[in-house]
Amino acid sequence: MKKSEAKGLKVSFFAFAIVALMMNGNKSVAQTLDSVTHIHHVKVVENKLFVLTHEGLYELVGKNNMRLVGKDKIDIMGFTTLGNAFLASGHPAEGSKIPNPIGLVKSIDGGLTWKAVSLVGKVDFHFLEGAGSDLYGSDSQSGNLMYSPDSGKTWKYLGTNTFTDIAVSPKMPGMAIAIKNSELLLTKNAFKATTKIKNTLKFTQIEWRKSGLYAVSGKTLFKSTNSGKTWIELNTFKGALGILSASDQLMLVTVGPDIYTSTNSGESFKKIS
Repeated sequence: MKKSEAKGLKVSFFAFAIVALMMNGNKSVAQTLDSVTHIHHVKVVENKLFVLTHEGLYELVGKNNMRLVGKDKIDIMGFTTLGNAFLASGHPAEGSKIPNPIGLVKSIDGGLTWKAVSLVGKVDFHFLEGAGSDLYGSDSQSGNLMYSPDSGKTWKYLGTNTFTDIAVSPKMPGMAIAIKNSELLLTKNAFKATTKIKNTLKFTQIEWRKSGLYAVSGKTLFKSTNSGKTWIELNTFKGALGILSASDQLMLVTVGPDIYTSTNSGESFKKIS
């Protein structure tokens, strides 16, 4: 996740890395690849990689193969999953009669079709992070951080967003860890109050999965199994890590233009581009 307007190295790097990945080779078999003008983000969902673009949601199925998911080419800015449901925010497809911004929309068929959940025409979340029924979003228009305890049906305003990333507990409602000024802040009540987690590492990204917390600091990927109190080093790469995205089945990191994936919770990685 990143702050409003998808700013920061995370999104910029994703655009560079994925474009480089897709253009690697003389021919492309990616469906409608030539029509993709802008890539906002990439998310790992279970064992798949999904590309969020200005012209819809795509699945990256090979180095030169990006497949359009569904027919609704909405401009997806924010994206996350809650259970088997996809949740997204952004703007309607060109020529659509759907209000702009689209608010929060939901898909229960893997992105093939979408239905409105809330805030239609009111909010443009440029990031979404969630687990269980907890959902956080940063509105690019107001700069506000918002929280929903019921999978996006109703929302509470938490004030101006000052976090660069949020990891939501997959086990405890209301519990999350945010990054602010490279430091970790723990909440147990959906950011009504926070406690600083003491450590000497400077973090840029964080993910919370059933197997533990995963975080990036410089060239190194770390793991914690006690809510960030202590960390173990999983892997150190040749350059600074640009991206971290993970599910319980698959993890992705980037180093410069190179993309690596792991199927064993970050213990080892395979370079895919």
